[in-house]
Amino acid sequence: MVTPALLDAARTRPAVGPVQRRGLLRATGADARDYLHRMSTQVVNGLAPGRTTYACFLEAKGHLLGEGHLLGLAEGVLLDLDPLALAATRAPLERFVIMDDVAFEDLSGTHAVVPLLGPGAEAAAAALPGGAGLAHLNGRRGVPGLDLVRPLAEAEGVRAALLLAGAEALDEAALEALRIRGGFARFGVDMDGSRLPMEAALTATAISFDKGCYTGQEVVLRATQRGQIQRGLVQLELPAGAGPGATLLAAGAEVGVVTSAADLPEGRLGLGYLRRAHWKLGERLALGGAEGEAVVRRVLVEEPGGAGAKAAV
Repeated sequence: MVTPALLDAARTRPAVGPVQRRGLLRATGADARDYLHRMSTQVVNGLAPGRTTYACFLEAKGHLLGEGHLLGLAEGVLLDLDPLALAATRAPLERFVIMDDVAFEDLSGTHAVVPLLGPGAEAAAAALPGGAGLAHLNGRRGVPGLDLVRPLAEAEGVRAALLLAGAEALDEAALEALRIRGGFARFGVDMDGSRLPMEAALTATAISFDKGCYTGQEVVLRATQRGQIQRGLVQLELPAGAGPGATLLAAGAEVGVVTSAADLPEGRLGLGYLRRAHWKLGERLALGGAEGEAVVRRVLVEEPGGAGAKAAV
């Protein structure tokens, strides 16, 4: 189990996780921002160098191709996606370029991300030899964070320098525990190409309702304005041993599924999808094939009109 001291460290001072391979795609050209603005759910055409936004890329029926952070560069935009979403996201981005001055370069094989979490993360990054360099804010790790994008040959050295300067060392288990406690879905674990972004509780952070058209917009508007989301992400208290794939049952009928879980000091917590009728705090659900019950701890999916959870990106 992840210790209380380790989680407290990430909330009170800089803490650095393992080097992570990500789906990194650099868009360059005079039309890079405008093109990504038209292809994503978020406002991108005014993204200043050094600024970060969070967006989804959808197919025509509104399902996720990918989601991630977009960092404004002097010469374009850097997309930081889950590696599992890179191919599905990149293909339409390149296919629909006609007259636009935009080109895409895959940096996934040459660069990696060093996750730096906790208060003081930006100051710790700035104190590195050469400064913070290429980095973007990441509010989906459960605590405020900064992801440092570095060439593969340099990434481990950057992590070592942060540890030498006093940052706490986090492993992947600690990163997962913080994410699940924070209530953030992860691509390839809690969401994939079968999910709508609204189901995955991405409405408040990844979708702009004040911009022009984008692929999948009609489905997004219909679902959010008319309240047609019938299942959505929740945080669950789980018994020992319950994990991803466990079905959630009410009166013997399947009403949801657990998608991720972690042991925390306060007990075993998980994320999962649940039918709308059971979006109630304290709702108790049986677990298919496991002892004990799951209890709804938080309803993460946003209700129509923005009444749901809202978090920084």
